[in-house]
Amino acid sequence: MPTYKFKGEYAHITLTTPKLKIFRPKINKAYFATAKIEAVTTTSTTKTVQETYVVAGGDTLSKIASKKGTTVAAIIESDAQLTQANKDNLRVGQKITLPNTVATTETNKKITFEKANEGALGSELYIVVETEGFQGYSVYVNIKQGKAKGIEEKDALVTFKDENGNYVTKAEIKVGALCESHYSNMDDYTDMAIYKLQIDHNDATKKEAWQKALEGKDKKTPLYLLVDGHTVPGQEEINVNYHGDSEGGEIRGEAIKNLWLDSDGNWFELTDNKCNCNKDLTSDELKKIFKKANDNRIKSIVNEFNKTYQTKDGDSKKLYEIFELETCQERAHFFAQAYVESLSDLTGAFNGESLNYPVSKLVSGYPFSCFKKNPELTKRAYEIGRGPYTYFKEIEVLDKKTKKKIKKKEKVTIPSTQKANQKAIANIAYDDANRSKSFKLGNTKKGDGWKFRGRGLLQITGRTNYTNTQEIINTKIPISGIDLSRGSDKFTAKEAVFAGLADWYEKKCYTPANKGITDNDVDAVTKKINIATKSYGDRKKAFKVSKVAFKLLECSKLKKK
Repeated sequence: MPTYKFKGEYAHITLTTPKLKIFRPKINKAYFATAKIEAVTTTSTTKTVQETYVVAGGDTLSKIASKKGTTVAAIIESDAQLTQANKDNLRVGQKITLPNTVATTETNKKITFEKANEGALGSELYIVVETEGFQGYSVYVNIKQGKAKGIEEKDALVTFKDENGNYVTKAEIKVGALCESHYSNMDDYTDMAIYKLQIDHNDATKKEAWQKALEGKDKKTPLYLLVDGHTVPGQEEINVNYHGDSEGGEIRGEAIKNLWLDSDGNWFELTDNKCNCNKDLTSDELKKIFKKANDNRIKSIVNEFNKTYQTKDGDSKKLYEIFELETCQERAHFFAQAYVESLSDLTGAFNGESLNYPVSKLVSGYPFSCFKKNPELTKRAYEIGRGPYTYFKEIEVLDKKTKKKIKKKEKVTIPSTQKANQKAIANIAYDDANRSKSFKLGNTKKGDGWKFRGRGLLQITGRTNYTNTQEIINTKIPISGIDLSRGSDKFTAKEAVFAGLADWYEKKCYTPANKGITDNDVDAVTKKINIATKSYGDRKKAFKVSKVAFKLLECSKLKKK
Protein backbone atom coordinates (compact mmCIF):
# COMPACT_ATOMS: atom_id res chain seq x y z
CA MET A 1 0.00 0.00 0.00
CA PRO A 2 1.37 3.50 -0.83
CA THR A 3 2.53 5.83 1.98
CA TYR A 4 2.12 9.59 1.66
CA LYS A 5 4.22 12.24 3.61
CA PHE A 6 3.15 15.81 4.23
CA LYS A 7 5.44 18.86 3.93
CA GLY A 8 6.18 21.77 6.25
CA GLU A 9 5.06 21.69 9.83
CA TYR A 10 3.23 18.40 9.15
CA ALA A 11 6.28 16.59 7.79
CA HIS A 12 6.21 14.22 10.74
CA ILE A 13 2.77 12.89 9.65
CA THR A 14 2.46 9.98 7.21
CA LEU A 15 -0.65 8.36 5.73
CA THR A 16 -0.87 4.83 4.37
CA THR A 17 -3.82 4.10 2.03
CA PRO A 18 -5.04 1.13 -0.01
CA LYS A 19 -3.84 1.15 -3.60
CA LEU A 20 -6.26 3.06 -5.80
CA LYS A 21 -7.82 1.06 -8.63
CA ILE A 22 -8.26 3.14 -11.77
CA PHE A 23 -11.33 2.12 -13.79
CA ARG A 24 -11.12 2.32 -17.58
CA PRO A 25 -14.06 1.10 -19.64
CA LYS A 26 -12.92 -1.20 -22.41
CA ILE A 27 -13.91 -1.80 -26.01
CA ASN A 28 -12.61 -5.29 -26.67
CA LYS A 29 -13.88 -6.39 -30.07
CA ALA A 30 -15.82 -5.15 -33.07
CA TYR A 31 -16.87 -7.26 -36.02
CA PHE A 32 -19.50 -7.91 -38.66
CA ALA A 33 -21.96 -10.72 -37.92
CA THR A 34 -25.07 -12.49 -39.16
CA ALA A 35 -28.04 -13.14 -36.88
CA LYS A 36 -30.15 -16.21 -36.29
CA ILE A 37 -33.59 -15.68 -34.77
CA GLU A 38 -35.49 -18.73 -33.56
CA ALA A 39 -38.54 -19.49 -31.46
CA VAL A 40 -37.93 -21.03 -28.02
CA THR A 41 -40.53 -22.41 -25.62
CA THR A 42 -40.08 -21.94 -21.90
CA THR A 43 -42.09 -23.64 -19.16
CA SER A 44 -42.75 -22.01 -15.81
CA THR A 45 -44.67 -23.06 -12.70
CA THR A 46 -47.05 -20.74 -10.87
CA LYS A 47 -48.31 -21.45 -7.34
CA THR A 48 -52.02 -21.08 -6.65
CA VAL A 49 -54.28 -21.57 -3.63
CA GLN A 50 -55.07 -25.25 -2.96
CA GLU A 51 -58.50 -26.06 -4.38
CA THR A 52 -60.98 -28.85 -3.76
CA TYR A 53 -63.01 -29.82 -6.79
CA VAL A 54 -66.41 -31.57 -6.59
CA VAL A 55 -66.96 -34.07 -9.42
CA ALA A 56 -70.03 -33.32 -11.55
CA GLY A 57 -71.93 -35.54 -13.99
CA GLY A 58 -69.94 -36.27 -17.14
CA ASP A 59 -66.61 -35.33 -15.53
CA THR A 60 -63.46 -37.29 -16.28
CA LEU A 61 -60.06 -36.65 -14.82
CA SER A 62 -58.79 -35.42 -18.21
CA LYS A 63 -61.73 -33.02 -18.54
CA ILE A 64 -61.09 -31.69 -15.04
CA ALA A 65 -57.38 -31.29 -15.83
CA SER A 66 -58.17 -29.37 -19.02
CA LYS A 67 -60.71 -27.18 -17.24
CA LYS A 68 -58.28 -26.32 -14.43
CA GLY A 69 -55.14 -25.86 -16.50
CA THR A 70 -53.24 -28.83 -15.14
CA THR A 71 -52.53 -32.48 -16.01
CA VAL A 72 -53.99 -35.85 -14.99
CA ALA A 73 -50.61 -36.90 -13.55
CA ALA A 74 -50.42 -33.73 -11.42
CA ILE A 75 -53.94 -34.30 -10.01
CA ILE A 76 -53.15 -37.94 -9.11
CA GLU A 77 -49.97 -36.80 -7.36
CA SER A 78 -51.82 -34.14 -5.36
CA ASP A 79 -54.69 -36.36 -4.18
CA ALA A 80 -53.79 -39.41 -2.06
CA GLN A 81 -57.05 -41.24 -2.89
CA LEU A 82 -56.36 -41.23 -6.64
CA THR A 83 -54.19 -43.76 -8.45
CA GLN A 84 -53.55 -44.81 -12.04
CA ALA A 85 -55.76 -47.84 -11.35
CA ASN A 86 -58.87 -45.94 -10.16
CA LYS A 87 -58.52 -42.68 -12.08
CA ASP A 88 -61.40 -43.63 -14.40
CA ASN A 89 -63.80 -44.51 -11.57
CA LEU A 90 -64.90 -41.05 -10.47
CA ARG A 91 -68.19 -40.63 -8.59
CA VAL A 92 -70.52 -37.66 -8.82
CA GLY A 93 -70.00 -35.60 -5.65
CA GLN A 94 -66.49 -36.99 -5.04
CA LYS A 95 -64.09 -34.34 -3.75
CA ILE A 96 -60.68 -34.10 -5.40
CA THR A 97 -57.72 -32.10 -4.17
CA LEU A 98 -56.23 -30.22 -7.09
CA PRO A 99 -52.51 -29.35 -7.33
CA ASN A 100 -51.55 -25.87 -6.17
CA THR A 101 -49.12 -25.34 -9.02
CA VAL A 102 -49.95 -24.57 -12.65
CA ALA A 103 -47.48 -25.14 -15.47
CA THR A 104 -47.52 -22.53 -18.23
CA THR A 105 -45.59 -22.41 -21.47
CA GLU A 106 -44.51 -19.32 -23.34
CA THR A 107 -42.92 -18.98 -26.76
CA ASN A 108 -40.34 -16.24 -27.20
CA LYS A 109 -37.66 -15.34 -29.69
CA LYS A 110 -33.98 -16.07 -29.21
CA ILE A 111 -31.31 -14.21 -31.17
CA THR A 112 -27.70 -15.30 -31.64
CA PHE A 113 -24.88 -13.78 -33.67
CA GLU A 114 -22.13 -15.40 -35.68
CA LYS A 115 -19.03 -13.50 -36.78
CA ALA A 116 -18.92 -12.97 -40.55
CA ASN A 117 -15.71 -12.60 -42.54
CA GLU A 118 -17.62 -12.00 -45.76
CA GLY A 119 -20.86 -10.35 -46.85
CA ALA A 120 -22.66 -9.30 -49.99
CA LEU A 121 -23.61 -5.85 -51.18
CA GLY A 122 -27.16 -5.15 -49.97
CA SER A 123 -27.41 -8.21 -47.71
CA GLU A 124 -28.42 -7.99 -44.07
CA LEU A 125 -25.53 -7.71 -41.60
CA TYR A 126 -24.95 -6.67 -38.00
CA ILE A 127 -22.10 -4.77 -36.36
CA VAL A 128 -21.29 -6.21 -32.93
CA VAL A 129 -19.09 -4.29 -30.48
CA GLU A 130 -18.08 -6.15 -27.31
CA THR A 131 -17.23 -3.98 -24.28
CA GLU A 132 -16.51 -4.05 -20.54
CA GLY A 133 -17.84 -1.44 -18.13
CA PHE A 134 -19.41 0.45 -20.98
CA GLN A 135 -23.10 -0.38 -20.44
CA GLY A 136 -25.39 2.59 -21.03
CA TYR A 137 -22.77 4.47 -23.01
CA SER A 138 -22.73 4.78 -26.78
CA VAL A 139 -20.15 4.21 -29.49
CA TYR A 140 -19.71 5.71 -32.92
CA VAL A 141 -18.93 3.23 -35.68
CA ASN A 142 -17.74 3.90 -39.23
CA ILE A 143 -17.13 1.43 -42.04
CA LYS A 144 -14.04 2.21 -44.12
CA GLN A 145 -12.39 0.94 -47.26
CA GLY A 146 -9.35 -1.22 -46.47
CA LYS A 147 -5.96 -1.96 -48.05
CA ALA A 148 -6.37 -0.29 -51.43
CA LYS A 149 -9.05 1.33 -53.60
CA GLY A 150 -12.17 -0.82 -53.91
CA ILE A 151 -15.70 0.50 -53.79
CA GLU A 152 -14.12 3.65 -52.30
CA GLU A 153 -10.65 5.11 -52.01
CA LYS A 154 -8.43 3.55 -49.32
CA ASP A 155 -9.60 4.58 -45.80
CA ALA A 156 -12.64 6.45 -47.20
CA LEU A 157 -16.01 6.16 -45.47
CA VAL A 158 -18.49 3.59 -46.80
CA THR A 159 -22.23 4.39 -46.89
CA PHE A 160 -24.68 1.92 -45.35
CA LYS A 161 -28.42 1.71 -44.71
CA ASP A 162 -29.87 1.26 -41.22
CA GLU A 163 -32.96 -0.80 -40.40
CA ASN A 164 -35.17 2.30 -40.68
CA GLY A 165 -34.09 2.88 -44.28
CA ASN A 166 -31.74 5.82 -43.55
CA TYR A 167 -28.45 6.02 -45.47
CA VAL A 168 -25.52 7.07 -43.27
CA THR A 169 -21.74 6.74 -42.89
CA LYS A 170 -21.73 6.77 -39.08
CA ALA A 171 -23.79 4.78 -36.60
CA GLU A 172 -24.35 5.71 -32.97
CA ILE A 173 -25.00 2.50 -31.03
CA LYS A 174 -25.95 2.28 -27.35
CA VAL A 175 -24.30 -0.53 -25.42
CA GLY A 176 -26.93 -2.90 -24.02
CA ALA A 177 -29.76 -1.46 -26.16
CA LEU A 178 -30.68 -4.93 -27.45
CA CYS A 179 -31.83 -5.73 -23.91
CA GLU A 180 -34.74 -3.37 -24.54
CA SER A 181 -35.99 -5.81 -27.21
CA HIS A 182 -38.18 -8.86 -26.63
CA TYR A 183 -35.65 -11.68 -26.85
CA SER A 184 -35.51 -14.48 -24.30
CA ASN A 185 -31.69 -14.23 -24.11
CA MET A 186 -31.42 -10.44 -24.14
CA ASP A 187 -29.29 -10.45 -20.97
CA ASP A 188 -26.50 -12.08 -22.97
CA TYR A 189 -25.95 -8.75 -24.70
CA THR A 190 -25.79 -6.27 -21.82
CA ASP A 191 -22.19 -5.38 -22.69
CA MET A 192 -22.61 -5.30 -26.46
CA ALA A 193 -23.51 -2.58 -28.92
CA ILE A 194 -25.41 -4.21 -31.81
CA TYR A 195 -26.49 -2.54 -35.03
CA LYS A 196 -28.41 -3.93 -38.02
CA LEU A 197 -27.48 -2.65 -41.48
CA GLN A 198 -27.04 -3.23 -45.19
CA ILE A 199 -23.97 -1.99 -47.05
CA ASP A 200 -25.79 -0.03 -49.72
CA HIS A 201 -25.98 3.40 -51.34
CA ASN A 202 -28.99 5.65 -52.05
CA ASP A 203 -27.27 7.29 -55.03
CA ALA A 204 -28.04 5.09 -58.06
CA THR A 205 -24.90 6.24 -59.92
CA LYS A 206 -22.70 5.56 -56.91
CA LYS A 207 -24.31 2.17 -56.32
CA GLU A 208 -23.74 1.21 -59.94
CA ALA A 209 -20.07 2.15 -59.54
CA TRP A 210 -19.86 -0.07 -56.46
CA GLN A 211 -21.36 -2.97 -58.37
CA LYS A 212 -18.92 -2.48 -61.25
CA ALA A 213 -16.02 -2.41 -58.78
CA LEU A 214 -17.16 -5.82 -57.54
CA GLU A 215 -17.86 -7.35 -60.94
CA GLY A 216 -15.79 -10.30 -62.03
CA LYS A 217 -15.16 -13.81 -60.84
CA ASP A 218 -14.58 -14.00 -57.07
CA LYS A 219 -14.09 -10.20 -56.92
CA LYS A 220 -14.07 -8.85 -53.36
CA THR A 221 -13.08 -5.68 -51.56
CA PRO A 222 -11.79 -5.44 -47.95
CA LEU A 223 -13.48 -3.26 -45.33
CA TYR A 224 -12.79 -2.47 -41.70
CA LEU A 225 -14.49 -0.84 -38.71
CA LEU A 226 -13.51 2.31 -36.83
CA VAL A 227 -15.02 2.38 -33.32
CA ASP A 228 -14.98 5.51 -31.16
CA GLY A 229 -16.44 5.77 -27.67
CA HIS A 230 -15.09 9.04 -26.28
CA THR A 231 -16.25 11.65 -28.79
CA VAL A 232 -19.95 10.89 -28.40
CA PRO A 233 -21.60 13.97 -26.81
CA GLY A 234 -21.49 13.65 -23.02
CA GLN A 235 -18.74 11.04 -23.08
CA GLU A 236 -15.77 13.23 -24.05
CA GLU A 237 -14.06 12.77 -20.67
CA ILE A 238 -14.22 8.97 -20.70
CA ASN A 239 -10.79 7.36 -20.72
CA VAL A 240 -11.46 4.45 -23.07
CA ASN A 241 -9.17 1.46 -23.35
CA TYR A 242 -9.33 0.13 -26.94
CA HIS A 243 -8.25 -3.43 -27.64
CA GLY A 244 -8.27 -3.42 -31.41
CA ASP A 245 -7.49 -6.36 -33.67
CA SER A 246 -4.96 -4.48 -35.78
CA GLU A 247 -2.14 -6.88 -34.88
CA GLY A 248 -0.15 -4.12 -33.22
CA GLY A 249 -0.02 -2.21 -36.49
CA GLU A 250 1.56 -5.06 -38.42
CA ILE A 251 -1.15 -5.04 -41.11
CA ARG A 252 -1.66 -1.32 -41.53
CA GLY A 253 1.85 -0.29 -40.62
CA GLU A 254 0.56 1.88 -37.80
CA ALA A 255 -0.74 1.18 -34.30
CA ILE A 256 -4.28 2.59 -34.14
CA LYS A 257 -6.17 0.72 -31.49
CA ASN A 258 -9.74 1.59 -32.42
CA LEU A 259 -9.45 0.04 -35.87
CA TRP A 260 -10.86 -3.46 -36.10
CA LEU A 261 -9.90 -6.18 -38.50
CA ASP A 262 -10.36 -9.89 -37.91
CA SER A 263 -8.08 -11.10 -35.15
CA ASP A 264 -6.40 -13.57 -37.49
CA GLY A 265 -5.31 -10.78 -39.80
CA ASN A 266 -8.07 -11.13 -42.39
CA TRP A 267 -10.22 -8.24 -43.53
CA PHE A 268 -13.98 -8.29 -43.84
CA GLU A 269 -14.56 -8.96 -47.54
CA LEU A 270 -17.49 -7.48 -49.43
CA THR A 271 -18.82 -9.17 -52.58
CA ASP A 272 -21.44 -8.23 -55.13
CA ASN A 273 -24.89 -9.62 -54.38
CA LYS A 274 -25.80 -11.05 -57.77
CA CYS A 275 -29.31 -12.00 -56.71
CA ASN A 276 -32.22 -10.07 -55.24
CA CYS A 277 -32.58 -11.96 -51.95
CA ASN A 278 -33.14 -9.65 -48.97
CA LYS A 279 -32.92 -6.61 -51.24
CA ASP A 280 -35.55 -3.99 -51.99
CA LEU A 281 -37.76 -4.60 -54.99
CA THR A 282 -36.89 -2.40 -58.00
CA SER A 283 -38.99 -0.82 -60.74
CA ASP A 284 -36.75 -2.39 -63.38
CA GLU A 285 -37.64 -5.87 -62.12
CA LEU A 286 -41.38 -5.24 -62.30
CA LYS A 287 -41.19 -3.54 -65.71
CA LYS A 288 -39.83 -6.77 -67.14
CA ILE A 289 -43.00 -8.54 -65.98
CA PHE A 290 -45.79 -5.94 -66.17
CA LYS A 291 -44.81 -4.52 -69.54
CA LYS A 292 -48.04 -2.61 -70.13
CA ALA A 293 -48.17 -0.92 -66.71
CA ASN A 294 -47.31 2.77 -66.58
CA ASP A 295 -44.40 4.08 -64.51
CA ASN A 296 -46.62 5.54 -61.78
CA ARG A 297 -48.30 2.20 -61.10
CA ILE A 298 -44.97 0.36 -61.06
CA LYS A 299 -43.34 2.90 -58.73
CA SER A 300 -46.29 2.97 -56.34
CA ILE A 301 -46.24 -0.85 -56.02
CA VAL A 302 -42.46 -0.87 -55.49
CA ASN A 303 -42.58 1.89 -52.85
CA GLU A 304 -45.25 0.12 -50.81
CA PHE A 305 -43.55 -3.28 -51.13
CA ASN A 306 -40.30 -1.84 -49.68
CA LYS A 307 -41.74 0.21 -46.80
CA THR A 308 -40.78 -0.44 -43.19
CA TYR A 309 -43.41 -1.17 -40.53
CA GLN A 310 -43.38 -1.97 -36.83
CA THR A 311 -44.53 -5.52 -36.10
CA LYS A 312 -46.54 -6.64 -33.08
CA ASP A 313 -43.22 -7.62 -31.45
CA GLY A 314 -41.94 -4.07 -31.75
CA ASP A 315 -39.45 -4.86 -34.52
CA SER A 316 -38.99 -2.59 -37.54
CA LYS A 317 -39.10 -4.69 -40.69
CA LYS A 318 -39.67 -4.34 -44.40
CA LEU A 319 -43.15 -5.32 -45.55
CA TYR A 320 -41.72 -8.09 -47.74
CA GLU A 321 -39.83 -9.51 -44.73
CA ILE A 322 -42.99 -9.63 -42.63
CA PHE A 323 -44.96 -11.55 -45.28
CA GLU A 324 -42.29 -14.02 -46.46
CA LEU A 325 -41.25 -12.47 -49.76
CA GLU A 326 -37.53 -11.98 -49.22
CA THR A 327 -35.94 -14.37 -51.72
CA CYS A 328 -35.68 -14.24 -55.51
CA GLN A 329 -37.54 -17.55 -55.70
CA GLU A 330 -40.49 -16.38 -53.59
CA ARG A 331 -40.80 -13.16 -55.58
CA ALA A 332 -40.62 -14.90 -58.95
CA HIS A 333 -43.51 -17.16 -57.91
CA PHE A 334 -45.51 -14.31 -56.36
CA PHE A 335 -45.32 -11.93 -59.32
CA ALA A 336 -46.01 -14.70 -61.85
CA GLN A 337 -49.31 -15.25 -60.02
CA ALA A 338 -49.90 -11.49 -59.77
CA TYR A 339 -49.33 -11.10 -63.51
CA VAL A 340 -52.23 -13.43 -64.31
CA GLU A 341 -54.45 -12.15 -61.51
CA SER A 342 -53.82 -8.41 -62.03
CA LEU A 343 -53.04 -8.37 -65.78
CA SER A 344 -50.02 -6.96 -67.59
CA ASP A 345 -51.03 -3.36 -66.85
CA LEU A 346 -51.84 -4.01 -63.15
CA THR A 347 -55.43 -2.82 -63.69
CA GLY A 348 -56.84 -5.64 -61.57
CA ALA A 349 -54.70 -4.72 -58.56
CA PHE A 350 -56.22 -1.23 -58.39
CA ASN A 351 -59.61 -1.26 -60.15
CA GLY A 352 -60.55 -4.84 -59.44
CA GLU A 353 -61.05 -7.79 -61.72
CA SER A 354 -62.60 -7.35 -65.13
CA LEU A 355 -66.13 -8.77 -65.30
CA ASN A 356 -66.62 -7.69 -68.90
CA TYR A 357 -67.95 -11.10 -69.89
CA PRO A 358 -69.83 -11.76 -73.13
CA VAL A 359 -73.15 -13.57 -72.98
CA SER A 360 -71.52 -16.61 -74.63
CA LYS A 361 -69.09 -16.95 -71.71
CA LEU A 362 -71.74 -16.61 -69.04
CA VAL A 363 -74.18 -19.14 -70.46
CA SER A 364 -71.35 -21.65 -71.03
CA GLY A 365 -70.90 -21.88 -67.26
CA TYR A 366 -67.34 -20.55 -67.02
CA PRO A 367 -66.14 -19.02 -64.89
CA PHE A 368 -69.51 -18.88 -63.10
CA SER A 369 -71.54 -22.10 -63.29
CA CYS A 370 -74.67 -20.52 -61.82
CA PHE A 371 -75.61 -18.88 -65.12
CA LYS A 372 -75.72 -22.29 -66.81
CA LYS A 373 -77.30 -24.33 -64.03
CA ASN A 374 -80.09 -21.92 -63.13
CA PRO A 375 -82.59 -21.23 -65.98
CA GLU A 376 -83.62 -17.93 -64.43
CA LEU A 377 -79.99 -16.80 -64.28
CA THR A 378 -79.47 -17.94 -67.87
CA LYS A 379 -82.20 -15.51 -68.90
CA ARG A 380 -80.49 -12.85 -66.79
CA ALA A 381 -77.19 -13.54 -68.58
CA TYR A 382 -78.82 -12.53 -71.88
CA GLU A 383 -79.57 -9.14 -70.31
CA ILE A 384 -76.29 -8.38 -68.52
CA GLY A 385 -73.66 -10.05 -70.70
CA ARG A 386 -71.80 -8.35 -73.53
CA GLY A 387 -73.09 -8.76 -77.10
CA PRO A 388 -73.25 -9.87 -79.80
CA TYR A 389 -75.02 -13.16 -79.21
CA THR A 390 -77.77 -15.14 -80.91
CA TYR A 391 -80.07 -17.62 -79.20
CA PHE A 392 -83.53 -19.11 -79.57
CA LYS A 393 -86.28 -18.60 -77.05
CA GLU A 394 -89.56 -20.43 -76.78
CA ILE A 395 -92.72 -18.40 -77.37
CA GLU A 396 -96.45 -19.14 -77.68
CA VAL A 397 -98.21 -18.25 -80.92
CA LEU A 398 -101.70 -18.86 -82.33
CA ASP A 399 -101.87 -21.56 -84.98
CA LYS A 400 -103.84 -20.14 -87.90
CA LYS A 401 -105.30 -23.50 -88.90
CA THR A 402 -106.25 -24.99 -85.55
CA LYS A 403 -106.77 -21.69 -83.83
CA LYS A 404 -104.84 -23.11 -80.84
CA LYS A 405 -101.78 -21.82 -79.05
CA ILE A 406 -98.58 -23.64 -79.90
CA LYS A 407 -94.95 -23.29 -78.76
CA LYS A 408 -92.41 -22.06 -81.23
CA LYS A 409 -88.70 -21.14 -81.11
CA GLU A 410 -87.89 -17.60 -82.01
CA LYS A 411 -84.44 -16.36 -82.94
CA VAL A 412 -83.17 -13.54 -80.77
CA THR A 413 -80.12 -11.48 -81.66
CA ILE A 414 -78.32 -9.46 -79.00
CA PRO A 415 -76.53 -6.55 -80.69
CA SER A 416 -72.81 -5.83 -80.34
CA THR A 417 -73.75 -2.50 -78.79
CA GLN A 418 -74.95 -4.24 -75.61
CA LYS A 419 -72.33 -3.69 -72.92
CA ALA A 420 -71.69 -5.97 -69.98
CA ASN A 421 -73.28 -4.89 -66.70
CA GLN A 422 -70.24 -5.79 -64.60
CA LYS A 423 -71.79 -4.80 -61.30
CA ALA A 424 -74.82 -7.04 -61.91
CA ILE A 425 -72.59 -9.94 -62.98
CA ALA A 426 -70.54 -9.62 -59.76
CA ASN A 427 -73.59 -9.38 -57.52
CA ILE A 428 -75.08 -12.55 -59.01
CA ALA A 429 -71.93 -14.65 -59.50
CA TYR A 430 -70.43 -13.88 -56.09
CA ASP A 431 -73.65 -14.10 -54.07
CA ASP A 432 -73.40 -17.10 -51.71
CA ALA A 433 -76.98 -18.01 -52.63
CA ASN A 434 -75.74 -18.87 -56.14
CA ARG A 435 -72.58 -20.72 -55.13
CA SER A 436 -71.89 -24.31 -54.09
CA LYS A 437 -71.08 -25.12 -50.49
CA SER A 438 -67.34 -25.50 -51.16
CA PHE A 439 -67.05 -22.07 -52.78
CA LYS A 440 -68.97 -19.78 -50.43
CA LEU A 441 -67.43 -16.31 -50.06
CA GLY A 442 -69.33 -14.87 -47.11
CA ASN A 443 -71.32 -12.59 -49.45
CA THR A 444 -74.76 -12.64 -47.84
CA LYS A 445 -75.76 -8.98 -48.09
CA LYS A 446 -77.11 -7.16 -51.11
CA GLY A 447 -74.28 -5.70 -53.18
CA ASP A 448 -71.53 -7.77 -51.50
CA GLY A 449 -70.54 -9.35 -54.82
CA TRP A 450 -69.45 -6.05 -56.34
CA LYS A 451 -68.17 -4.54 -53.09
CA PHE A 452 -65.92 -7.53 -52.40
CA ARG A 453 -64.99 -8.51 -55.96
CA GLY A 454 -61.42 -9.51 -56.77
CA ARG A 455 -58.88 -6.78 -56.05
CA GLY A 456 -55.23 -6.49 -55.01
CA LEU A 457 -52.14 -8.10 -56.49
CA LEU A 458 -53.57 -11.60 -55.98
CA GLN A 459 -57.25 -10.69 -56.35
CA ILE A 460 -58.74 -11.53 -52.95
CA THR A 461 -62.48 -12.11 -53.45
CA GLY A 462 -65.45 -12.20 -51.09
CA ARG A 463 -66.33 -10.68 -47.72
CA THR A 464 -64.76 -13.61 -45.82
CA ASN A 465 -61.43 -13.32 -47.64
CA TYR A 466 -61.35 -9.54 -47.20
CA THR A 467 -62.03 -9.96 -43.48
CA ASN A 468 -59.50 -12.78 -43.00
CA THR A 469 -56.84 -10.86 -44.90
CA GLN A 470 -57.37 -7.81 -42.70
CA GLU A 471 -57.11 -9.98 -39.58
CA ILE A 472 -53.75 -11.29 -40.80
CA ILE A 473 -52.59 -7.70 -41.37
CA ASN A 474 -53.75 -6.63 -37.90
CA THR A 475 -51.95 -9.59 -36.33
CA LYS A 476 -48.66 -8.90 -38.08
CA ILE A 477 -48.81 -5.08 -38.14
CA PRO A 478 -51.14 -3.59 -35.51
CA ILE A 479 -50.93 -0.10 -37.00
CA SER A 480 -51.10 -0.51 -40.78
CA GLY A 481 -53.36 2.40 -41.63
CA ILE A 482 -55.75 0.36 -43.79
CA ASP A 483 -58.99 -1.59 -43.36
CA LEU A 484 -59.79 -3.99 -46.19
CA SER A 485 -62.76 -5.52 -44.39
CA ARG A 486 -65.01 -2.55 -45.17
CA GLY A 487 -64.66 -3.07 -48.93
CA SER A 488 -64.09 -0.27 -51.43
CA ASP A 489 -64.69 0.52 -55.07
CA LYS A 490 -60.96 0.82 -55.90
CA PHE A 491 -57.73 -0.04 -54.11
CA THR A 492 -54.85 2.30 -53.45
CA ALA A 493 -51.34 0.99 -54.13
CA LYS A 494 -50.96 0.37 -50.40
CA GLU A 495 -54.18 -1.66 -50.23
CA ALA A 496 -53.28 -3.59 -53.39
CA VAL A 497 -49.87 -4.57 -52.01
CA PHE A 498 -51.07 -5.36 -48.48
CA ALA A 499 -53.95 -7.46 -49.81
CA GLY A 500 -51.64 -9.47 -52.07
CA LEU A 501 -48.90 -10.04 -49.52
CA ALA A 502 -51.25 -10.92 -46.67
CA ASP A 503 -53.17 -13.36 -48.91
CA TRP A 504 -49.85 -14.96 -49.91
CA TYR A 505 -48.92 -15.31 -46.24
CA GLU A 506 -52.33 -16.53 -45.04
CA LYS A 507 -52.42 -19.32 -47.65
CA LYS A 508 -48.77 -20.21 -46.95
CA CYS A 509 -47.91 -19.91 -50.63
CA TYR A 510 -44.24 -19.51 -49.65
CA THR A 511 -44.10 -23.20 -48.72
CA PRO A 512 -44.53 -24.60 -52.25
CA ALA A 513 -42.71 -21.55 -53.70
CA ASN A 514 -39.57 -22.45 -51.75
CA LYS A 515 -39.52 -26.05 -52.93
CA GLY A 516 -38.44 -25.43 -56.51
CA ILE A 517 -38.90 -23.77 -59.88
CA THR A 518 -40.44 -26.55 -61.99
CA ASP A 519 -43.87 -26.44 -63.64
CA ASN A 520 -45.15 -28.64 -60.81
CA ASP A 521 -43.96 -26.10 -58.28
CA VAL A 522 -45.78 -23.31 -60.12
CA ASP A 523 -48.94 -25.45 -60.18
CA ALA A 524 -48.61 -26.05 -56.43
CA VAL A 525 -48.57 -22.29 -55.79
CA THR A 526 -51.50 -21.79 -58.19
CA LYS A 527 -53.59 -24.31 -56.25
CA LYS A 528 -53.07 -22.21 -53.12
CA ILE A 529 -54.16 -19.03 -54.91
CA ASN A 530 -57.08 -20.36 -57.00
CA ILE A 531 -57.47 -24.13 -57.27
CA ALA A 532 -60.44 -23.95 -59.68
CA THR A 533 -58.79 -21.65 -62.24
CA LYS A 534 -58.26 -22.69 -65.86
CA SER A 535 -55.16 -20.47 -66.11
CA TYR A 536 -52.55 -22.97 -64.89
CA GLY A 537 -50.81 -22.77 -68.26
CA ASP A 538 -50.78 -18.96 -68.26
CA ARG A 539 -49.18 -18.90 -64.81
CA LYS A 540 -46.41 -21.26 -65.90
CA LYS A 541 -45.72 -18.98 -68.88
CA ALA A 542 -45.66 -15.95 -66.57
CA PHE A 543 -43.19 -17.71 -64.28
CA LYS A 544 -40.75 -18.13 -67.17
CA VAL A 545 -40.75 -14.32 -67.48
CA SER A 546 -40.51 -13.59 -63.74
CA LYS A 547 -37.73 -16.17 -63.41
CA VAL A 548 -35.61 -14.05 -65.75
CA ALA A 549 -36.66 -10.76 -64.14
CA PHE A 550 -35.42 -11.92 -60.73
CA LYS A 551 -32.29 -13.65 -62.13
CA LEU A 552 -33.17 -16.94 -60.51
CA LEU A 553 -30.34 -18.84 -62.15
CA GLU A 554 -27.84 -16.44 -60.53
CA CYS A 555 -29.47 -16.65 -57.09
CA SER A 556 -27.24 -18.05 -54.37
CA LYS A 557 -30.25 -19.30 -52.39
CA LEU A 558 -32.04 -21.01 -55.26
CA LYS A 559 -33.69 -24.27 -54.24
CA LYS A 560 -34.15 -26.92 -56.91
CA LYS A 561 -35.68 -30.37 -56.71
